[in-house]
Amino acid sequence: MKKILLIIGAVLLLAVVFLYNFGGLDVYLLNKMNTSKLPEKYKSYKDINTTDHITFGHHEIKLMWNSYETIQHFISSDGNVIIVTSEIPKDRNQKEIETDGEMGSTRFYIDYHFYKLDKDGNIIDQYTYKATRENWKELLFGDFIVNYEKKYYKTWIKDGDTLRKPMIILNEDLKWGEDEQVNLYHKIIEEADGYLRDSKSGSEGIITYYMNGKWYQFFTNTKALKNGYFSDRNPGYNNSLFGKQSFSERELQPNRYPNIMPVYFQRKELDKFTSSASGGAISSTSKTWTGDLYFQLMIKGDTLKFKEEMSFKEDFPTEKFYNTKGENISKLKAEIEKQYFPYFYFEDKNLNFQLFTTRQSKLYMIKPIK
Repeated sequence: MKKILLIIGAVLLLAVVFLYNFGGLDVYLLNKMNTSKLPEKYKSYKDINTTDHITFGHHEIKLMWNSYETIQHFISSDGNVIIVTSEIPKDRNQKEIETDGEMGSTRFYIDYHFYKLDKDGNIIDQYTYKATRENWKELLFGDFIVNYEKKYYKTWIKDGDTLRKPMIILNEDLKWGEDEQVNLYHKIIEEADGYLRDSKSGSEGIITYYMNGKWYQFFTNTKALKNGYFSDRNPGYNNSLFGKQSFSERELQPNRYPNIMPVYFQRKELDKFTSSASGGAISSTSKTWTGDLYFQLMIKGDTLKFKEEMSFKEDFPTEKFYNTKGENISKLKAEIEKQYFPYFYFEDKNLNFQLFTTRQSKLYMIKPIK
């Protein structure tokens, strides 16, 4: 009898070990043990993902734009804030829209909305560009909207004009000699206000540039320029008032947003994920705490108190967040900003409003209440 009891006990122990490691018993028990209650002082925090106005003190924050692609924004030379959003069209051939961008291919049919804001955050002008398969590259380039493929530009940012204006085309027939091409190339590098170099097949290329108040496209085909300098950035895609490194890997910056502070992490649910392995390798299992991260954003004596759902994995390099709960999360402010990009904030002394976001496809505006 004693031997039978020992065997039964061993079997039960193995069953418990198996269930704990592979049957989710560990997750079940940890969720049951997670009995922490949200402190009273955090219960009034607002979910930032609401479409409603949130009032705090003498300010309010509102979700102004939701976009299909990353929202772009910059300040023009006239001091206006330019916002560019996008959406899938609703007023075109829906069969074409549905098949557009299938299997990861380029999506051509997109409506781009350009907004011009004054210093108080009021929309003073707007313009919509309907991209098609034949014409899909109107991009921002400084104070202009430029189409490199169709060789035109628009001055809407400066004067509200949406008419196409032709660029000056140089060496399109590729008859210039090497010295003439190289000399102009160096002049562009040294004197142009901005330029974009686009390589074509072989040694051919196109340089679009703005110099002395005029737009040019310069065609090249000499091997001497094949490995020349490219523009530092593509002017059409990387316009962000949140900085060049927004939503991409960046260095640790403890004082990037001194007016924003994570103050509390409320664990809600522990999940377990098993990743399958190929080639006979061993599958790996990791746990994730999902919960709400509570923040405070301070503006001129007023404090916006909001929360955002966050998930922290137990694996490197995020195990420090996984193991941290409650108010201890505030000690990891800089690390959270580097790893997760939970928020971005912009203010300017010449503007009477601020911009804020938690995702690159959303944009909030903060304004004083009048």
